[in-house]
Amino acid sequence: MEAILQEVLSGTGIFQVDIRVDPGNRILVHVDTMEGITIEDCARISRALGERLDRDREDFSLEVSSPGLDAPFRVPEQYIKNIGRMVSVQFLDGRRVLGLLKESDREGIQLEVPAGKKGAKPESLDLKFTEITSTKVQIQF
Repeated sequence: MEAILQEVLSGTGIFQVDIRVDPGNRILVHVDTMEGITIEDCARISRALGERLDRDREDFSLEVSSPGLDAPFRVPEQYIKNIGRMVSVQFLDGRRVLGLLKESDREGIQLEVPAGKKGAKPESLDLKFTEITSTKVQIQF
């Protein structure tokens, strides 16, 4: 399934976030772009995948969507897309920190954590992906 999705996404600027097959052959595909995925993009991908899968051989349902604002990041592209946003990062040891995502590359991220004291400078943290268990956008109102 992943190879088929990569073929469909090739050259589109759309990247795969996650593929899951639930019991009952419910296929969930999460995709995104740096600008944000549209409903039309999802429908086009769903049609293209449906044409490449054989419903006569195996019954399945197919859902193509964005991962959602509250979903944890799964791929490095999501970190790059969200540079400049507040994120909540959970570490392997269970600690959690809230900070501004400043930079990201294939190895890790740079996070600017607000200072605990008024007038103090924010702390800059360089974190490797191997230290992180989950990262989510912190939705601000």
